[in-house]
Amino acid sequence: MSGFSFESVFCGSDAPFRPSMTERPSSPVCKLAKSKAELEMFMRKTPLMVLEEGAKGSYQQTPSWACAEIPNTAGLEFEMTLNLRGKTVKARGNSKKIAKQKAALDYLHQMANEGKSAEFSIPGETAEEAHANLNTIAERPVEEPKRAAAAVSVKDVDKSIPTARSFPENVPEKNYVGALQEKCQKHKLEAPAYEDSKIEATSEFMVTCTMGNQQTRGIKPKIKLAKNLAAWLMLKTLEEGVEAVREFDLTEQFDELEEEEDRATALKAAFEAKDKKSTLIDLLSDKARFADYRMEFMYPSVSTHGVYQVLLNVFISRPVSPDDDLQIGAEHTQTEEIMKATAEKEREQKRNMPDVTQKTFSGHGPSEEAAQQCACKSALIHYYTFDFTN
Repeated sequence: MSGFSFESVFCGSDAPFRPSMTERPSSPVCKLAKSKAELEMFMRKTPLMVLEEGAKGSYQQTPSWACAEIPNTAGLEFEMTLNLRGKTVKARGNSKKIAKQKAALDYLHQMANEGKSAEFSIPGETAEEAHANLNTIAERPVEEPKRAAAAVSVKDVDKSIPTARSFPENVPEKNYVGALQEKCQKHKLEAPAYEDSKIEATSEFMVTCTMGNQQTRGIKPKIKLAKNLAAWLMLKTLEEGVEAVREFDLTEQFDELEEEEDRATALKAAFEAKDKKSTLIDLLSDKARFADYRMEFMYPSVSTHGVYQVLLNVFISRPVSPDDDLQIGAEHTQTEEIMKATAEKEREQKRNMPDVTQKTFSGHGPSEEAAQQCACKSALIHYYTFDFTN
Protein backbone atom coordinates (compact mmCIF):
# COMPACT_ATOMS: atom_id res chain seq x y z
CA MET A 1 0.00 0.00 0.00
CA SER A 2 3.01 2.23 -0.11
CA GLY A 3 1.99 3.63 -3.49
CA PHE A 4 -1.51 4.61 -2.42
CA SER A 5 -3.02 7.32 -0.37
CA PHE A 6 -5.84 7.17 2.17
CA GLU A 7 -8.28 8.34 -0.51
CA SER A 8 -7.21 5.66 -3.02
CA VAL A 9 -7.90 2.87 -0.53
CA PHE A 10 -11.04 4.01 1.28
CA CYS A 11 -12.58 6.45 -1.20
CA GLY A 12 -12.01 4.65 -4.46
CA SER A 13 -9.31 7.01 -5.72
CA ASP A 14 -6.25 5.61 -7.43
CA ALA A 15 -4.25 8.83 -7.05
CA PRO A 16 -0.79 8.06 -5.73
CA PHE A 17 0.25 9.38 -2.35
CA ARG A 18 1.98 12.81 -2.49
CA PRO A 19 4.32 13.97 0.25
CA SER A 20 2.93 16.84 2.33
CA MET A 21 4.33 20.29 1.45
CA THR A 22 3.39 21.90 4.76
CA GLU A 23 6.79 21.29 6.33
CA ARG A 24 8.90 22.62 3.47
CA PRO A 25 11.84 24.53 4.98
CA SER A 26 11.79 28.32 4.60
CA SER A 27 14.35 30.01 2.39
CA PRO A 28 16.78 32.58 3.86
CA VAL A 29 14.82 35.33 2.09
CA CYS A 30 11.59 34.24 3.77
CA LYS A 31 13.28 34.14 7.17
CA LEU A 32 14.67 37.64 6.65
CA ALA A 33 11.26 39.01 5.64
CA LYS A 34 9.63 37.38 8.64
CA SER A 35 12.29 38.74 10.99
CA LYS A 36 11.87 42.25 9.56
CA ALA A 37 8.09 42.09 9.92
CA GLU A 38 8.38 40.92 13.54
CA LEU A 39 10.79 43.76 14.33
CA GLU A 40 8.48 46.36 12.76
CA MET A 41 5.55 45.03 14.76
CA PHE A 42 7.62 45.02 17.96
CA MET A 43 8.63 48.66 17.42
CA ARG A 44 4.95 49.68 17.49
CA LYS A 45 4.53 48.35 21.03
CA THR A 46 5.24 49.79 24.46
CA PRO A 47 7.20 47.94 27.18
CA LEU A 48 3.94 47.33 29.04
CA MET A 49 2.32 45.78 25.96
CA VAL A 50 5.32 43.48 25.43
CA LEU A 51 5.25 42.42 29.08
CA GLU A 52 1.52 41.66 29.17
CA GLU A 53 1.51 39.80 25.84
CA GLY A 54 4.53 37.72 26.86
CA ALA A 55 3.12 36.88 30.28
CA LYS A 56 -0.17 35.74 28.78
CA GLY A 57 1.34 33.88 25.82
CA SER A 58 4.22 32.13 27.61
CA TYR A 59 2.94 31.72 31.17
CA GLN A 60 -0.83 32.20 30.90
CA GLN A 61 -0.49 34.75 33.69
CA THR A 62 -1.22 38.43 34.20
CA PRO A 63 1.28 40.74 35.91
CA SER A 64 0.13 42.00 39.30
CA TRP A 65 0.60 45.65 40.29
CA ALA A 66 0.69 47.62 43.51
CA CYS A 67 0.79 51.41 43.74
CA ALA A 68 2.24 53.70 46.40
CA GLU A 69 2.06 57.50 46.45
CA ILE A 70 5.27 59.17 47.60
CA PRO A 71 5.27 62.93 48.33
CA ASN A 72 8.48 64.86 47.67
CA THR A 73 9.64 68.43 47.14
CA ALA A 74 8.70 68.33 43.45
CA GLY A 75 5.17 67.10 44.17
CA LEU A 76 3.48 63.71 44.30
CA GLU A 77 5.36 60.74 42.83
CA PHE A 78 3.98 57.27 42.12
CA GLU A 79 5.83 54.01 42.79
CA MET A 80 4.50 50.99 40.91
CA THR A 81 5.50 47.49 42.05
CA LEU A 82 5.35 44.73 39.43
CA ASN A 83 5.19 41.06 40.37
CA LEU A 84 5.33 38.23 37.85
CA ARG A 85 6.43 34.63 38.43
CA GLY A 86 8.11 35.46 41.72
CA LYS A 87 10.13 38.38 40.37
CA THR A 88 9.44 41.86 41.76
CA VAL A 89 10.40 45.16 40.13
CA LYS A 90 9.72 48.70 41.33
CA ALA A 91 9.80 52.01 39.44
CA ARG A 92 8.74 55.59 40.08
CA GLY A 93 7.28 58.30 37.90
CA ASN A 94 5.19 61.46 37.86
CA SER A 95 2.17 59.34 36.92
CA LYS A 96 1.09 55.72 37.30
CA LYS A 97 1.42 55.16 33.54
CA ILE A 98 5.02 56.35 33.47
CA ALA A 99 5.96 54.27 36.51
CA LYS A 100 4.30 51.18 34.97
CA GLN A 101 6.20 51.57 31.72
CA LYS A 102 9.50 51.95 33.59
CA ALA A 103 8.85 48.85 35.70
CA ALA A 104 7.84 46.83 32.63
CA LEU A 105 10.99 47.92 30.80
CA ASP A 106 13.20 46.97 33.76
CA TYR A 107 11.54 43.55 33.98
CA LEU A 108 12.05 42.91 30.25
CA HIS A 109 15.72 43.89 30.47
CA GLN A 110 16.15 41.36 33.27
CA MET A 111 14.49 38.69 31.11
CA ALA A 112 16.93 39.51 28.30
CA ASN A 113 19.85 39.11 30.71
CA GLU A 114 18.50 35.69 31.70
CA GLY A 115 18.22 34.57 28.07
CA LYS A 116 14.41 34.65 28.07
CA SER A 117 13.91 37.20 25.28
CA ALA A 118 12.04 34.67 23.14
CA GLU A 119 9.42 34.14 25.86
CA PHE A 120 8.44 37.81 25.45
CA SER A 121 9.01 37.91 21.67
CA ILE A 122 11.84 40.43 22.02
CA PRO A 123 13.75 40.55 18.71
CA GLY A 124 17.51 40.12 18.73
CA GLU A 125 20.03 37.38 18.07
CA THR A 126 21.98 38.36 21.20
CA ALA A 127 21.19 39.88 24.58
CA GLU A 128 22.79 43.15 23.44
CA GLU A 129 20.46 43.35 20.44
CA ALA A 130 17.47 42.60 22.67
CA HIS A 131 18.48 45.38 25.08
CA ALA A 132 18.91 47.82 22.19
CA ASN A 133 15.45 47.01 20.81
CA LEU A 134 13.91 47.45 24.25
CA ASN A 135 15.59 50.83 24.66
CA THR A 136 14.23 51.88 21.28
CA ILE A 137 10.60 51.26 22.21
CA ALA A 138 11.23 52.90 25.58
CA GLU A 139 12.08 56.12 23.72
CA ARG A 140 8.70 56.28 21.96
CA PRO A 141 6.50 59.02 23.47
CA VAL A 142 3.57 56.74 24.23
CA GLU A 143 3.59 56.85 27.99
CA GLU A 144 1.28 59.82 28.28
CA PRO A 145 -0.91 61.94 26.01
CA LYS A 146 0.83 64.86 24.38
CA ARG A 147 0.90 67.91 26.58
CA ALA A 148 2.35 71.35 26.40
CA ALA A 149 5.61 71.81 28.29
CA ALA A 150 5.14 73.92 31.39
CA ALA A 151 6.36 77.48 30.92
CA VAL A 152 9.04 78.54 33.38
CA SER A 153 10.54 81.91 34.23
CA VAL A 154 14.33 82.19 34.18
CA LYS A 155 14.10 83.63 37.69
CA ASP A 156 12.77 80.27 38.91
CA VAL A 157 15.55 78.21 37.29
CA ASP A 158 18.11 76.58 39.58
CA LYS A 159 21.33 77.95 38.08
CA SER A 160 23.51 75.52 40.07
CA ILE A 161 22.47 72.52 37.93
CA PRO A 162 25.08 71.66 35.24
CA THR A 163 23.50 72.74 31.95
CA ALA A 164 24.48 72.38 28.28
CA ARG A 165 23.08 74.09 25.19
CA SER A 166 25.24 72.11 22.75
CA PHE A 167 27.75 69.28 22.61
CA PRO A 168 31.45 70.16 22.81
CA GLU A 169 33.29 69.87 19.48
CA ASN A 170 34.99 66.60 20.44
CA VAL A 171 31.75 64.88 21.49
CA PRO A 172 29.81 62.99 18.79
CA GLU A 173 26.04 63.36 18.70
CA LYS A 174 24.36 60.01 19.29
CA ASN A 175 21.61 58.44 21.40
CA TYR A 176 22.84 59.21 24.92
CA VAL A 177 19.40 58.58 26.40
CA GLY A 178 19.68 54.93 25.36
CA ALA A 179 23.32 54.75 26.44
CA LEU A 180 22.43 56.07 29.89
CA GLN A 181 19.57 53.59 30.17
CA GLU A 182 21.87 50.69 29.26
CA LYS A 183 24.44 51.77 31.84
CA CYS A 184 21.78 51.94 34.53
CA GLN A 185 20.56 48.47 33.63
CA LYS A 186 24.08 47.04 33.57
CA HIS A 187 25.03 48.42 36.97
CA LYS A 188 21.54 48.06 38.49
CA LEU A 189 21.21 51.81 39.05
CA GLU A 190 18.03 53.78 39.51
CA ALA A 191 16.48 54.64 36.16
CA PRO A 192 16.82 58.33 35.19
CA ALA A 193 13.77 60.57 35.37
CA TYR A 194 13.22 63.41 32.91
CA GLU A 195 11.21 66.59 33.33
CA ASP A 196 10.69 69.13 30.57
CA SER A 197 9.71 72.78 30.63
CA LYS A 198 9.76 75.75 28.29
CA ILE A 199 11.76 78.91 28.92
CA GLU A 200 9.45 81.88 28.46
CA ALA A 201 12.18 84.29 27.37
CA THR A 202 13.48 82.18 24.45
CA SER A 203 10.71 79.59 23.82
CA GLU A 204 13.40 76.89 24.12
CA PHE A 205 12.82 73.57 25.83
CA MET A 206 14.71 72.71 29.00
CA VAL A 207 14.90 69.06 30.07
CA THR A 208 16.19 68.08 33.50
CA CYS A 209 17.58 64.57 34.08
CA THR A 210 17.45 63.34 37.68
CA MET A 211 19.17 60.33 39.22
CA GLY A 212 19.12 60.29 43.00
CA ASN A 213 20.45 63.63 44.25
CA GLN A 214 22.23 64.46 40.99
CA GLN A 215 20.65 66.58 38.24
CA THR A 216 21.79 67.65 34.79
CA ARG A 217 20.04 69.75 32.20
CA GLY A 218 19.90 70.33 28.44
CA ILE A 219 18.44 73.29 26.54
CA LYS A 220 17.44 73.05 22.88
CA PRO A 221 14.64 74.18 20.51
CA LYS A 222 13.27 70.59 20.58
CA ILE A 223 12.51 68.45 23.65
CA LYS A 224 14.19 65.34 22.20
CA LEU A 225 17.47 67.21 21.60
CA ALA A 226 17.40 68.82 25.05
CA LYS A 227 16.75 65.42 26.63
CA ASN A 228 19.71 63.90 24.80
CA LEU A 229 21.99 66.68 26.09
CA ALA A 230 20.79 66.17 29.66
CA ALA A 231 21.37 62.41 29.35
CA TRP A 232 24.89 62.98 28.02
CA LEU A 233 25.77 65.21 30.99
CA MET A 234 24.39 62.62 33.41
CA LEU A 235 26.36 59.85 31.69
CA LYS A 236 29.48 62.01 31.94
CA THR A 237 28.75 62.50 35.65
CA LEU A 238 28.49 58.74 36.22
CA GLU A 239 31.67 57.97 34.30
CA GLU A 240 33.92 60.89 35.31
CA GLY A 241 32.43 62.28 38.52
CA VAL A 242 30.59 65.44 39.50
CA GLU A 243 33.66 67.65 39.07
CA ALA A 244 33.76 66.83 35.35
CA VAL A 245 30.47 68.66 34.71
CA ARG A 246 30.99 71.72 36.91
CA GLU A 247 32.32 73.63 33.91
CA PHE A 248 28.86 73.47 32.35
CA ASP A 249 27.76 76.57 34.21
CA LEU A 250 25.34 78.87 32.36
CA THR A 251 24.82 81.33 35.21
CA GLU A 252 25.89 84.32 33.10
CA GLN A 253 23.64 83.30 30.22
CA PHE A 254 20.73 82.80 32.60
CA ASP A 255 21.35 86.27 34.03
CA GLU A 256 21.23 87.73 30.52
CA LEU A 257 18.05 85.80 29.79
CA GLU A 258 16.58 87.13 33.01
CA GLU A 259 17.23 90.69 31.82
CA GLU A 260 15.61 89.88 28.48
CA GLU A 261 12.66 88.39 30.31
CA ASP A 262 12.29 91.52 32.45
CA ARG A 263 12.31 93.71 29.34
CA ALA A 264 9.81 91.47 27.60
CA THR A 265 7.52 91.56 30.65
CA ALA A 266 7.73 95.35 30.83
CA LEU A 267 7.15 95.66 27.10
CA LYS A 268 4.12 93.39 27.27
CA ALA A 269 2.70 95.46 30.10
CA ALA A 270 3.33 98.61 28.05
CA PHE A 271 1.49 97.15 25.07
CA GLU A 272 -1.44 96.15 27.24
CA ALA A 273 -1.67 99.62 28.77
CA LYS A 274 -4.54 101.61 27.28
CA ASP A 275 -2.79 104.97 27.71
CA LYS A 276 0.61 104.47 26.08
CA LYS A 277 1.39 108.17 26.36
CA SER A 278 1.26 108.01 30.16
CA THR A 279 3.26 104.77 30.13
CA LEU A 280 5.98 106.44 28.04
CA ILE A 281 6.08 109.41 30.42
CA ASP A 282 6.50 107.04 33.37
CA LEU A 283 9.38 105.30 31.59
CA LEU A 284 11.18 108.54 30.69
CA SER A 285 10.76 109.76 34.26
CA ASP A 286 13.10 107.00 35.47
CA LYS A 287 16.05 109.04 36.80
CA ALA A 288 18.27 105.97 36.80
CA ARG A 289 18.15 106.02 33.00
CA PHE A 290 17.30 109.59 32.06
CA ALA A 291 18.30 112.83 33.77
CA ASP A 292 15.64 114.78 31.92
CA TYR A 293 13.34 114.45 28.92
CA ARG A 294 11.06 116.47 26.68
CA MET A 295 8.31 115.25 24.35
CA GLU A 296 6.63 117.14 21.53
CA PHE A 297 4.18 116.10 18.83
CA MET A 298 4.77 117.74 15.47
CA TYR A 299 3.26 118.03 12.00
CA PRO A 300 -0.19 116.55 12.58
CA SER A 301 -1.92 115.85 9.29
CA VAL A 302 -4.82 113.94 7.76
CA SER A 303 -4.48 111.91 4.57
CA THR A 304 -7.05 111.89 1.77
CA HIS A 305 -8.31 108.60 3.22
CA GLY A 306 -8.98 110.20 6.61
CA VAL A 307 -5.94 108.70 8.37
CA TYR A 308 -4.36 110.96 11.00
CA GLN A 309 -0.56 111.16 11.09
CA VAL A 310 1.85 112.70 13.58
CA LEU A 311 5.56 112.79 14.49
CA LEU A 312 6.81 112.48 18.07
CA ASN A 313 10.16 114.00 19.02
CA VAL A 314 11.72 112.78 22.27
CA PHE A 315 14.71 114.63 23.74
CA ILE A 316 16.55 112.94 26.60
CA SER A 317 19.74 113.66 28.53
CA ARG A 318 21.88 111.06 30.20
CA PRO A 319 21.98 110.86 34.00
CA VAL A 320 24.88 112.53 35.79
CA SER A 321 26.38 110.20 38.36
CA PRO A 322 29.34 110.56 40.74
CA ASP A 323 31.25 108.24 38.42
CA ASP A 324 31.00 110.61 35.45
CA ASP A 325 34.05 112.68 36.38
CA LEU A 326 36.19 109.94 37.86
CA GLN A 327 35.35 106.28 38.11
CA ILE A 328 38.45 104.34 38.98
CA GLY A 329 37.37 101.96 41.75
CA ALA A 330 39.59 101.36 44.74
CA GLU A 331 42.02 104.27 44.45
CA HIS A 332 44.15 103.16 47.35
CA THR A 333 45.17 100.02 45.44
CA GLN A 334 46.23 101.83 42.27
CA THR A 335 49.29 103.82 41.35
CA GLU A 336 49.08 107.49 40.41
CA GLU A 337 49.83 106.66 36.75
CA ILE A 338 46.98 104.12 36.59
CA MET A 339 44.59 106.58 38.23
CA LYS A 340 45.45 109.30 35.71
CA ALA A 341 45.10 106.94 32.76
CA THR A 342 41.76 105.65 34.01
CA ALA A 343 40.44 109.17 34.62
CA GLU A 344 41.46 110.27 31.12
CA LYS A 345 39.74 107.23 29.63
CA GLU A 346 36.55 108.03 31.53
CA ARG A 347 36.63 111.66 30.37
CA GLU A 348 37.15 110.54 26.76
CA GLN A 349 34.14 108.24 27.00
CA LYS A 350 32.10 111.10 28.41
CA ARG A 351 33.12 113.41 25.56
CA ASN A 352 32.08 110.81 23.00
CA MET A 353 28.71 110.26 24.64
CA PRO A 354 26.06 112.81 23.62
CA ASP A 355 24.65 114.93 26.43
CA VAL A 356 21.26 115.08 24.75
CA THR A 357 19.84 112.67 22.20
CA GLN A 358 16.80 113.06 20.00
CA LYS A 359 14.64 110.34 18.54
CA THR A 360 11.69 110.78 16.21
CA PHE A 361 8.79 108.33 16.00
CA SER A 362 5.82 108.36 13.64
CA GLY A 363 2.25 107.38 14.39
CA HIS A 364 -1.05 107.02 12.58
CA GLY A 365 -4.63 106.20 13.40
CA PRO A 366 -8.31 107.04 12.92
CA SER A 367 -7.95 110.13 15.15
CA GLU A 368 -5.25 112.53 16.29
CA GLU A 369 -5.21 110.92 19.74
CA ALA A 370 -4.90 107.44 18.20
CA ALA A 371 -1.99 108.66 16.05
CA GLN A 372 -0.23 110.02 19.15
CA GLN A 373 -0.80 106.73 21.00
CA CYS A 374 0.69 104.85 18.02
CA ALA A 375 3.81 107.07 18.06
CA CYS A 376 4.18 106.53 21.82
CA LYS A 377 3.96 102.78 21.26
CA SER A 378 6.87 102.96 18.80
CA ALA A 379 8.87 104.95 21.36
CA LEU A 380 8.13 102.35 24.05
CA ILE A 381 9.39 99.57 21.79
CA HIS A 382 12.62 101.46 21.21
CA TYR A 383 13.37 102.40 24.82
CA TYR A 384 12.49 98.97 26.19
CA THR A 385 14.67 97.31 23.55
CA PHE A 386 17.73 99.56 23.25
CA ASP A 387 19.85 101.70 25.49
CA PHE A 388 18.84 105.36 25.29
CA THR A 389 22.16 106.38 23.72
CA ASN A 390 21.62 104.11 20.68
